[in-house]
Amino acid sequence: MANWQRGVLRAMGVANHLVEVQEITDVTPWYRRIVFSAPELVPELDIFPTAWLRLWVPNPDRGQHHVSQRGYTFVDVNVEAGTFVLEFVLHDTKGPAGDWARDAAVGDRVEVALTPSKISLPEGTRELVLAGDVTALPAINSWIADLDESVQARVFIEDGHDDVDALPAVTRTGDTWNLVSPELQRGTALTEVMRTEVEPSARQFAWAAGERMLVKRVRGVFKDHLGLVRGQHFSQTYWIEGRNPA
Repeated sequence: MANWQRGVLRAMGVANHLVEVQEITDVTPWYRRIVFSAPELVPELDIFPTAWLRLWVPNPDRGQHHVSQRGYTFVDVNVEAGTFVLEFVLHDTKGPAGDWARDAAVGDRVEVALTPSKISLPEGTRELVLAGDVTALPAINSWIADLDESVQARVFIEDGHDDVDALPAVTRTGDTWNLVSPELQRGTALTEVMRTEVEPSARQFAWAAGERMLVKRVRGVFKDHLGLVRGQHFSQTYWIEGRNPA
C-alpha cells in the first residue's frame, strides 16, 4: 500500500504529475544531476528561491507497491524545453530516493507533487547568510541566483569530500563561499567558522538546511551569536544521519 501521506495530499487537492528522466550526469561519484522532461508541468511552475517538489519513489523495504516522498529543490528550469533538474546526494546510508537516483535510467518515469511555500527576504535586507551541508546546495544556489545586487551572500557549507569544489555553485562578485571540513559531530566545525566570519547586522537574514544536528547547531548561531529574531531567519531539517536520507 502506498504511503499514507500520498492519500492525505490527494485529499487536500494536491495533484501528482508524471515526469520522465531525460538525462543523467554524475558531477562526482556521489553527486548526481538528473534532467526531467515535463512539458505540460514546467510552463505552469512558479519558480522562486528554494522552490521544491515532492518526488514519489518506490520503497520496497516497506512493501512491494509502497512509494515514499522526498523533497527536492528545482534546478535549471527550462520553460522552452519543458525540463527541470534535480540534484541528488548519493548517501552511503540506504534510502528510497537515493537508491532510486543511483539506479535511475533515461526513460524512467516517476510522479511529483507541488506544495509551494515561499520564503521572502525582509525589506531592506543587505546580507544573506546561507548555511548547511551539500544537500542544501541546490536551494542555496537558488537563493543566490535570485538576489538583487544590493544583497551580499555569505555561504557556509560543511562537507568532507575531497571533490566538493567540483559541485555546481552560483557565484557573484562580492559574495563569499566557505567550504568547511566536518569534525566528529555534524555542524560543530561549521558553526565555529560562522561565529568567526559573520558579525551581527540589523539588515541580515539567515537561512539553513541539511542534516538535523547540523541545522540545530546553526540555528543556535542565528539566535545566540547573530541575535536574529523570528522573521529574520529560517531553517529546515532535510535528513537525519543514519535514517533513510533522501
